[in-house]
Amino acid sequence: MPLRPGPFPELAGYLESKRGLVTRRWLRAVRSDPAIEQAARLSTSQLLDHLPSIFEQICAVLRAAPDETSPVHLRDNAKKHGRDRWMHGYQLDELYRELDQLQRCVQQVAREFFAGTSASRKTQTAAHRLIEDLFSATIHTAIKQLLEDQDERIKETSGERDRALSAQKQSEERLRMAASAAGLGIFEWHIPTRTGVWENSRMYEITGQPESQGPLSCREFVRELVHADDAQALITDYMVAMEYGGDFHETFRIVRIDDRAMRVVEMYGRFQSAPDGSIHAFIGTLEDITRRTLAEESLREADRRKDAFLATLAHELRNPLAPIRNAAQILGQIVGDMPPEVEWVRATVARQCAHLARLIDDLMDVSRISGGNIRLQREVFDIRQAIQGAVEINLPTAKERRDHIKVSVPDVPLLVNGDRTRLMQALSNLLDNAIKYSDDCAQIAIDATSRDGHVEIVVRDNGVGISPSQLGELFSPYVQLPTPDGRWRPGLGIGLSVVRTLIDMHGGHVTAASDGAGKGSRFTVTLPTVQVSAASTPDAVGLSRRPARRLRVLVVDDNRDAAESLAIILDDHEVRCAFDGESALAMAKEFRADAVILDIALPGINGHEVARQLRALPDTAHAMLVALSGFGAPEDRARSREAGCQQHFTKPVDPGILVDLLNSYAAGHAR
Repeated sequence: MPLRPGPFPELAGYLESKRGLVTRRWLRAVRSDPAIEQAARLSTSQLLDHLPSIFEQICAVLRAAPDETSPVHLRDNAKKHGRDRWMHGYQLDELYRELDQLQRCVQQVAREFFAGTSASRKTQTAAHRLIEDLFSATIHTAIKQLLEDQDERIKETSGERDRALSAQKQSEERLRMAASAAGLGIFEWHIPTRTGVWENSRMYEITGQPESQGPLSCREFVRELVHADDAQALITDYMVAMEYGGDFHETFRIVRIDDRAMRVVEMYGRFQSAPDGSIHAFIGTLEDITRRTLAEESLREADRRKDAFLATLAHELRNPLAPIRNAAQILGQIVGDMPPEVEWVRATVARQCAHLARLIDDLMDVSRISGGNIRLQREVFDIRQAIQGAVEINLPTAKERRDHIKVSVPDVPLLVNGDRTRLMQALSNLLDNAIKYSDDCAQIAIDATSRDGHVEIVVRDNGVGISPSQLGELFSPYVQLPTPDGRWRPGLGIGLSVVRTLIDMHGGHVTAASDGAGKGSRFTVTLPTVQVSAASTPDAVGLSRRPARRLRVLVVDDNRDAAESLAIILDDHEVRCAFDGESALAMAKEFRADAVILDIALPGINGHEVARQLRALPDTAHAMLVALSGFGAPEDRARSREAGCQQHFTKPVDPGILVDLLNSYAAGHAR
């Protein structure tokens, strides 16, 4: 039976920490199960036997990557357990129920673990399914070993054929009982005669075939039962498995014979060969997984709705942030004529606006990460640029708290193949964390060194530190650990989770270390470097804040505060405002704009359609179109590009970025 991939290291660690609880629950369940008669005759130590080893191996598989841990040891321990139970007189169904009780206890503790986390439904479903698969493999291996030992003893103690056949029949019957208890239908298709044998009543229950009419052959099964859209794929895979051998596994839909209800089923099986090498039979199991499939789809739909809600929430929060940030920028332009109290108000508004925008970005990143929707825009660049950018982002907060950030990087480029923006974001999050968890006047350092084909970036602080017991939880999403000083620290507890994911996506890793409470922290990021000419990664060119010429700029936004405040900031150019798509198109024809800064979520004609029509007008066909939106996912940026926008910024954008962009355009596009 194939196992689903890991790793789930946090779950494995939690299970190991709850090993005593699992053991107690399991012992209580086994002792109270009247169907496990032999359990009453065994001591506690005899009952436990190989179960600790099985439990440890299951945790090891949960912790490790798929290509790192083989379930060989798990199968060995299951064989030992099956042999031990046979020696104690266990019957097959007793062995099955005993291991099934262990699975129930482990799944219960796993559910308790996920109840205390923010793991996505997809992750929870995958973890529970992996545990289910691991126990299924364990149960089958233990049962097989018990049957082998039972059959071997029969052969050794009796030379009478009829006794051996009778014992084998009993074993097969118990196996059918165990399969039925697990909800599996057992069947056989005889290849030469094209007939079918259904070993238990569960086959009739799953398919809706009346027992009075007997089993279906392979051909009848496909023709009368399998959904028409799935039949060809099932036939093709069945024929491939027959030709090349190996296990057969297929999930498909059927239409039940009695009530015509559609169900989703899962089939496992294997072909058996006759002594002459010809294919003799196909023996398989059938399971109705409709309920599980619907539950998984419901979880996926809930995730989709959650993502849509978060995107809408982010958009609605970003819209009012844009005019607030613009207003702070305008105050900064006239601060020389204002009293110190006004400068304090301006700086506070700008700082808190940037903080709120950062929280929104982190929240959206966690949602995209959990849904696997982050896509890296890779390029070869000098990581020193990302370090400098991260420092500049955090410098205002550091200055306010009188912190000192010391930067130490080599004089030569450190080239990496990665997403410049995402790596800057990760390093910025680490610096923000260092500032947040340090007192005022802190000493913070960020160092970069190159060694053995990697660049190592270390962020150090002399802040509150981290206790050893907390280090393992730092990078979990939505986790805010208590600090030794007892002070509350702002944030959602997701910044470090974003850091780990982004660094992992770049083929690197991040670690945390601390000498203890009050002794500061160290975060180390390691990334692979590339050998490329430094000439291929030019440094950013600083732009003048004075335009080479005045542009005709049209600002389009249904939020009047946002549009009018941005127009004030861009007063070095000739700026006009429009507040809906229709008036923007009419004004563009008369105004002949050189550049259009365009909100996307406009009433009536949306920004994408406005952009397409502007591209069709002779006077604006070659204008610079800049999308400005509360939505900033990769698919939102792609739609803006398709509509004809050269740039897409997420609100609230730094006004200085727009100033530099317009000035650069003015310098390169003379009338």
